[in-house]
This record gives sequence, C-alpha cells and structure tokens, in this order.
Amino acid sequence: MTNLLFPTDFSTNHTAALDWVRLFARKTGATITLTHVYQPMVVDTTLPNIGDVGAGVIASQELEEISRQRLDQLAAQLQAERFSVQTSWRIGSVEDEILAAATEFSADLIVMGRHDLNTFFDRLAGSAVSDVAEHAFCPVLVVPTTDDGHAIRPAQVRTIAYAMQQRTTQSDVSAQTDSLIEAFDAELRILTEDQLDNPPVDLIVMELYPQAGFLDNLLYPNHTAALVKKSDVPVLVYHQPE
Repeated sequence: MTNLLFPTDFSTNHTAALDWVRLFARKTGATITLTHVYQPMVVDTTLPNIGDVGAGVIASQELEEISRQRLDQLAAQLQAERFSVQTSWRIGSVEDEILAAATEFSADLIVMGRHDLNTFFDRLAGSAVSDVAEHAFCPVLVVPTTDDGHAIRPAQVRTIAYAMQQRTTQSDVSAQTDSLIEAFDAELRILTEDQLDNPPVDLIVMELYPQAGFLDNLLYPNHTAALVKKSDVPVLVYHQPE
C-alpha cells in the first residue's frame, strides 16, 4: 500500500476515522492524501435582499477559504506526527470528486467515517459513503462512529472476520486478507450471513458483487452489503468490477 485517501468534511465522524487512517499508514508506510470536497452556497436570487446583494457571495468565499485552511491545518498536524501527507481540495459532487481523487492519486485504500443516519443531511452523507464503497476501484474502509464522533470500536486489528457469500471463493478470501493478517499479525475468522450481527472482531472484510438485475438480486440477495450502512464494526469493502 502506497497511497491512502482520506475524504473529510471536518464533521464529528472525522476523529474516529482519522485514527484508522493513522493505524493503516503506520503499518504500511503509505502516504495520506487528505481530500475535502467543498460545496459552495447557492444564493437564492428569488428572495428579497436586504443590504448588499453580494453578501451571499462573500460568505461563500469566506467558507471556501476556511475549508482550505482547515485542510492545511490537518495536513500540518499529521506531518508533525511524521506522516507523509498531501492534500487535494476539490469542488463538486462529493461522491464524484472522491472517486476522481482516488483515480488521480492511484489510491490503494479509501477511509471514510459513518455515523447513524438520523437527519436528512446525515442520510445524504451516509449515501455518499455507501456510493463510494460500491463504485470505487480500490478497497474502502467504512468506520462507524457515534453521533458525537466517538469510535464504537478502538482502532486496532487483532481479529479479522471475512463475510462469506454464495459466490465467495477461498482465493477471494486469501487475496483480500493475507496482507492484512501479515501486517497486523491478526487472527482470521470466517463468518456466514447468520453470524454478521456485530461479531466480536476488530474488522470485517467483504466483497460487493455487481447485481445484473432483478433475477440476480433474487438468486444472490446481498444481505452482506447492508453491513456498510449498519455494522458497528469497521468494514473493509472490496468491489468486484462489472
């Protein structure tokens, strides 16, 4: 692993996910690419304006500058901890820009935080996490957190569980876990679908299979994919390309 991508919106789920970034970067020596996708304010010109009509534009510019500063501050913090760090400030669709950054920087792993989806904006962010996990060309580590940003599980990898599915082969398991077991000197466990509810492990590894249509969903219902949205254990997702 040479490049680890960490998209951050500086929200409460930032801290716990960052601990996993540190853990993987220390174990592998990977460069951390910090990415922030800025979404500018959209001024509603149909509403009556009081005072300077350019106030909304100025506020948007100020928020943009603040986001750039926060990204630089986080980079400086990690560099002070002796990590190799680079930054990528972007503007556009969150999912699209994260995937574009992963391609641009040849990311070997994307780490994203996820907390319970209680509000509309939470659900929007949660959708971005699951969408990136589904469409990324590289593995995605989804780290669940509490609403106030605390980790549900500590950032450690002593036990790894592989979530078996009907189409999973032993070669799949080996290809996706051997390097992790070696790097962390971890124990591997195999889980079937009826054993997936918050098992006593540190990390779950799984593969997402592309669904061709209704019949494919019927024959191969992907209950395992729900782990991305509901698991209390961090989930490392491999996405099988179509």
